[in-house]
Amino acid sequence: MTERQLELAAGDEGVDGVEVLDAVVVGERVDDVVAMSNVVLEPSALAQRNLFGEAERIAARAATAGTRRQYASIFRAFGDWLQRELGRPPVVGDLDADVIAAYARHLATGGGRGGRPAALATQRVYVSMVRALARDLGREQETIGVRAPRHEPGPPETLTDSDYANLLRVPDRRALAGKRDYALLRVLGDCGLRSAELRGLRAQDLRRPRVNARHFRLFVRGKGGREREVPVPEMVQQAIESWIKVHPLARGVGLRDEHPLFIRLGRYAHEEPVALSSEAVYRLVRRSCLAAGVPDRLAHPHALRSYWATHCLEAGVSVHEVSARLGRVDLRTTARYAATRPERIDEIADVLDRRHQATRRAGGG
Repeated sequence: MTERQLELAAGDEGVDGVEVLDAVVVGERVDDVVAMSNVVLEPSALAQRNLFGEAERIAARAATAGTRRQYASIFRAFGDWLQRELGRPPVVGDLDADVIAAYARHLATGGGRGGRPAALATQRVYVSMVRALARDLGREQETIGVRAPRHEPGPPETLTDSDYANLLRVPDRRALAGKRDYALLRVLGDCGLRSAELRGLRAQDLRRPRVNARHFRLFVRGKGGREREVPVPEMVQQAIESWIKVHPLARGVGLRDEHPLFIRLGRYAHEEPVALSSEAVYRLVRRSCLAAGVPDRLAHPHALRSYWATHCLEAGVSVHEVSARLGRVDLRTTARYAATRPERIDEIADVLDRRHQATRRAGGG
């Protein structure tokens, strides 16, 4: 299979109750990720094997835990639909062109949440992955003639400046949990981190790269274990310092290098503080967003990452630099945030007018 970009926008429509929350597959070669194992079976024997079991085995070969979960959820959604259609557990031999085409129609008509049509991005990813599954199960002929719907994603919807300002007013910064929540929201919205990257931060990851550096940096471990530097604005640094002063693990002497920066605050004194889970970060951000009046569809951590990227690009930061700070491999993914916006078309003429006026003034006429 040729290299493709199968990106799911944060908060996109799920399929049959499966919620898709993050950009999971970006520029990966699907054949490398979901390739068959070295065990070769006769076609007739493979055709009788349970489809759920084979799909689970293929998904388990993905490169990262997040991708494995994503593939497993896509294959499981497809298998559940097929089992309902057949009235029995599906086998590999049931996976043919008619079934794939019928699943594509199901997604387009009522495969999203609440029986609504799935979003085009979701349809494309799910159909593409089912076709990849068929190929890896030796049924490549069944994928001929079945195409995923075309989808040209526009700029992702994100928070407005007033949304973000209202969000930052939600935590009660006089309380322990409020200090933590405020710092966490600041790091997501002003540093553009993924939820997993935020949860992986340790005390040693916040430091100055040089003694005379203007800003602290976060040394973030992103996808593929790649480390990158993310500048920390002054307001974020102040929020983190206020949180560290009352951090339960600091105990008045400061955090050790290996201590997690953001932790769960136990309800009982005997509970040892541990790093926040993915679900805990999601609930915290969602609760705060809804309290601030942010639309439900944007009440998730990735919306803050989108806000940071959009804000930087609109402020004139180059798309190459934004892409590097986001930890993205494919520049085209970041370019989505800089897509043309009809409401700003007059700004092009304004820029040229100012340039011409400056030229006339410099020339004296």
